[in-house]
Amino acid sequence: MTIDPQTDAILHQINQFAADPETEATIAAARAGADALFTGYAGPPPGDCTGQDRQIPGPDGPIPARIYRPDGAKPSSALPLVIFFHGGGWSLGNVAAYDGLVSSLAVLSGALFISVDYRLAPEHKYPAGLNDCRAVTEWAASHGAEIGADPTRIALMGDSAGGTLAAVVAHQINHGRPRRIKAQFLLYPVMDISRPHDHYPSRITSGNGEYLLSRDGIDTAVDWYLKAEDDPADPTLSPIRQSDLSPMPPTVIVVGGYDPLLDEARVYHDMLQKAGIPSVVKCFDSAIHAFLSFGVLDVAQDGRRYIADQIRQTLFS
Repeated sequence: MTIDPQTDAILHQINQFAADPETEATIAAARAGADALFTGYAGPPPGDCTGQDRQIPGPDGPIPARIYRPDGAKPSSALPLVIFFHGGGWSLGNVAAYDGLVSSLAVLSGALFISVDYRLAPEHKYPAGLNDCRAVTEWAASHGAEIGADPTRIALMGDSAGGTLAAVVAHQINHGRPRRIKAQFLLYPVMDISRPHDHYPSRITSGNGEYLLSRDGIDTAVDWYLKAEDDPADPTLSPIRQSDLSPMPPTVIVVGGYDPLLDEARVYHDMLQKAGIPSVVKCFDSAIHAFLSFGVLDVAQDGRRYIADQIRQTLFS
């Protein structure tokens, strides 16, 4: 299947900007570019959703987060909770840039969402961001009722590098408290930074840069995230290295057909199934990495509806 015309048009615009020799390759420029990209193509706001910013206690100080509650929910009802960890190679992105995606998923699913502004590399290298994500999850499990959440129905969701964080936090928490995390939703996740790119054919065929995410971009993100002594094969960095998958909750993986991360997502899905963990992988054949954030695309709206349906089936039934 070929890329749909809407996505092709956006890629043409993005690649023109990326080819600009005047664009400075710094962390500040990368962050500004990512924010402009996601907000520029976010599409119209979904409405019918209330967002509230809050500081949540963390290991090294308060962690900013935004809580999304669908306006149609009964004020007295305790809703299932999805905790969202944004992508951006552990170094880019923030709650504001993902506002369109998260608010849309809250409205479509009827679930409560917390979007986490975890600390970013290279200023805060591994495991700072991971520790923040776990701290927010632990807080929600103990104090979710304060925000109208049902602490017995908590799921984790992350896109790209946020998918890595979600898979690691779910494994850590469920290892000690089985079934505490009821589900994980991994959106085109980074599952393996330990092996060379050619281990996964999709990184070669789709990772040259023309489909948004490149192999060079992955390498830069890893360099920013890790310290010299960190081992990329550590399962808290490469979830595909998790030797015991029995703690994992039912899993939904969403990925695009032109995403360099397609193959590692499928490998992780196969691993979960072999371990007896319910897992589904949904590939949107015409889509690229991060497509769900581009609300102007029809395929993004299709993907959001699919995820919302999976949330309802998993957490509301």
